[in-house]
Amino acid sequence: MTLAAPSAILQGVGLHSGADASLRLLPASAGSGFVFRLLPSGQEIVACAANVIDTSRCTRLGTNGIEVQTVEHILSALAGLGVYDAVIELSGGEVPATDGSAAPFTALLNEAGLRPQEIPVTALTLTQPLYITDRGSSIIAIPAENFSATVVLDYPKVSYLGTQAAVYDEGADDYAGQIAPARTFGFLSEIEALRARGLGLGATRDNAVVLGEDRYETPLRFPNELARHKLLDLIGDLALVGRPLQMALFAIKPGHTLNTRLASLLSSDRPENC
Repeated sequence: MTLAAPSAILQGVGLHSGADASLRLLPASAGSGFVFRLLPSGQEIVACAANVIDTSRCTRLGTNGIEVQTVEHILSALAGLGVYDAVIELSGGEVPATDGSAAPFTALLNEAGLRPQEIPVTALTLTQPLYITDRGSSIIAIPAENFSATVVLDYPKVSYLGTQAAVYDEGADDYAGQIAPARTFGFLSEIEALRARGLGLGATRDNAVVLGEDRYETPLRFPNELARHKLLDLIGDLALVGRPLQMALFAIKPGHTLNTRLASLLSSDRPENC
């Protein structure tokens, strides 16, 4: 699937850079995958696991001295709607934060319209379970008839958060309505340390769920919005594989590092992706 026509231009600021950013989506030929085209230079970065260069609070891609950061939300929207061939024109070096979710991107795609490709992309299947873990986080992928994902988060030291879970089944659930609107989040107590590292410079209460010491500082869209957003990120990071996934995923406290590591493992037999 690709776009039926170029999308409108979406403008905003980068969540981490705080710089002005704009984005437009363009149709692409069958098998071309996701390509970020940086303006005004026209230089391109293929969105694939081999081009991941950093996973600190977002997924950053780079090649030949150029970079683009916070790619996970737009890639999640594309994969969530079944689009696997698209050019993503971008100015500013970072995908616009919008409201911290993928909903504005799904709206952009639906407004442009989608069309099937002449050569459909083949889904990636598993013949046996795959398990990865790192510092208390883990993901297991098992063979299945269609794509599904379960994410569980646990905050034992933050009583009002506790344990959250979110489930998405591609065959039964609506990505645009149930996953895309979930926003990114962060603890108010971490913001100064993040900004000292050059992160979160564009974060505001308008584009993130703010977590206080003993309560949510932002009204929620879903009771389990945090787990839904982590599921959104998981789908976006795994879009770096470059094709649909036909498997069931179970993720405990996933993050960009583990997500992209799984994407790399799943991409190991397809070096042509990059």
